[in-house]
Amino acid sequence: MLKRSRILFAAALAALVAACGGGSDTTQLPAADQVTVSGTVTGLGTAAIDGVTYDDSQAVVAFDVDPRAEAPATIADLKVGMQVEGSVREGKLTKVFVRATVIGPVQSIDLAASSFKVVGQTVKVIATGDGRTMFEGASGLADLKVDDWVEVHGTIDADKNVVATRVEVKLPTGEIKVRAGGIATDVDDSAKTFKLGDLTVDYKNAVLKPDGAKIENDALVFVFSDRLPAGNTLTAKAVRVATPSLEGRRFIVGGLVTDASADGKTFKVNGIAIDASNAELKGGQNPTFADIRNMALVRVEGTLSGTGGAVVLKATRVWIVPASESRRIVLAGQVTDFVSAASFKVRGTPVDADMATFKNGAKDDLKDGAFVLVKGRIDGDVVRADEVIFGVPPKDVPFRLLGVVKDFDPAAKTFMLLGIPMKLADTATFEGGTLADFGNGDLVEVRGAFDGTAFAVTEVRFRSGMPPVIYAEGVISGVTATGFELNGATFKVTSTTQIVNGPLANGQRVEVVAHWVGGEVVADRVEVQMPGATARLMGPITDFVSKADFKVQGVAVDASAATFENGAEADLANGRFVRVIGVLDAGTVKASSVKFLR
Repeated sequence: MLKRSRILFAAALAALVAACGGGSDTTQLPAADQVTVSGTVTGLGTAAIDGVTYDDSQAVVAFDVDPRAEAPATIADLKVGMQVEGSVREGKLTKVFVRATVIGPVQSIDLAASSFKVVGQTVKVIATGDGRTMFEGASGLADLKVDDWVEVHGTIDADKNVVATRVEVKLPTGEIKVRAGGIATDVDDSAKTFKLGDLTVDYKNAVLKPDGAKIENDALVFVFSDRLPAGNTLTAKAVRVATPSLEGRRFIVGGLVTDASADGKTFKVNGIAIDASNAELKGGQNPTFADIRNMALVRVEGTLSGTGGAVVLKATRVWIVPASESRRIVLAGQVTDFVSAASFKVRGTPVDADMATFKNGAKDDLKDGAFVLVKGRIDGDVVRADEVIFGVPPKDVPFRLLGVVKDFDPAAKTFMLLGIPMKLADTATFEGGTLADFGNGDLVEVRGAFDGTAFAVTEVRFRSGMPPVIYAEGVISGVTATGFELNGATFKVTSTTQIVNGPLANGQRVEVVAHWVGGEVVADRVEVQMPGATARLMGPITDFVSKADFKVQGVAVDASAATFENGAEADLANGRFVRVIGVLDAGTVKASSVKFLR
């Protein structure tokens, strides 16, 4: 057991330094695939989403409060219970969007119903069991007050309420940023209004994201405004329609089951329709489709099909998460803010390990700077540890870390970064500034190694002066050797721009990371989404016009160059059940083969 616990700690420690090029835990994803993952942060030290950990060493992080312009952040800004959407390639997170469900003032509190209201949304708090809501700035629901400004993360239940995974009380900033998320109902295309719970949203003058999005009943949407609701009406500045529309893209979503069919083979998770007819069931004790019922916690993996309101996630696997594992938290890092075994922090998260079991050490070994792996569960505003494993940091192994300086002591040259104690070496070099410029609040990239007691920093690169990061996605036009048009803006391409899955061409759907440089938007990275991706469709033909123009599962198909099996081109017609294999090209599957199934 001792050997196994050391192996576990070594894996977690590698995850701890993932931000500096370390490894990851298992992801169960094919190495070559790009996957979109949506769910709850359940671990820090490396990013864990719904219990699956990923190497976050290359992750670009942003807060999606206002869909028009995401706010840049770092991996250190992730907190337990946050709702995130990430892009994963070869087991590594490349991009993470933090997407709070509701932000605004508390309107009312119902202790008997374990709920409160924010911006017309009913927020349910889980106070018992393993799925407890994580609080910060308040010890629990009873500690909340009307008019407290809160940021709420959560999933959507069958009654279209928010089941909170995290509630954080925010200090007033003097700036109004209101956000409301949920399932749209009573959509009125003429009046440009819809409802979220008790809230009416007026989106006449709002920017819709992504480009070309349409608000439909039962769509999951996030609304931003810079003003408080007037009565029960919120005037939106921007609306993000969260239903994915990248046909052929592999997708993983975690959350609570709603709208479950009697046989458990169709249901919804966070507003996304799931077809699990051909899915493999995993998790728990010999799970069956009878275990897929409303309010069950699941993680679903599959491929997206269709567009707009017709998007369906065709599930290949469904993990049914037992209640005992539903909110299991893993933290890896150094102990900070130590008061006692019942009060310390790991990666900025409060921990109570007073009743925990300890491996490779004892309770008395807990102290500031100790390297630990904590396994536990949320209890109010702390993680109640079940197990604490002690370990030794990897000595003299060079790493790179990016974060914000805290608790800087100029005399001792010590500070904190990402919850890790650090010390500037006497020979440390600086880029973009000097030692005199170094201080609390600076965003810096540091290089160095653990010397046995702390992280010894040999190189500091100031990043605070970097121009703001711009994120964009959509269909490009006006492509030239030096740039392109996207969402009405001109993006410049330079010799340093990284083009993934290129070359660029008009009509491609892309994701772009860019910066403002001298009044121009200069693209740092442009990724063409799913060019030439293999697509497999099975179902009845609809909207038949010709062999070059019909649909299967709502996806456009061009079978001009296809070979046919069990039939011929002349047999193509509405209602014929076929299997189509081809490649995705600008939203259309260019079929290489069509097989008639009946």
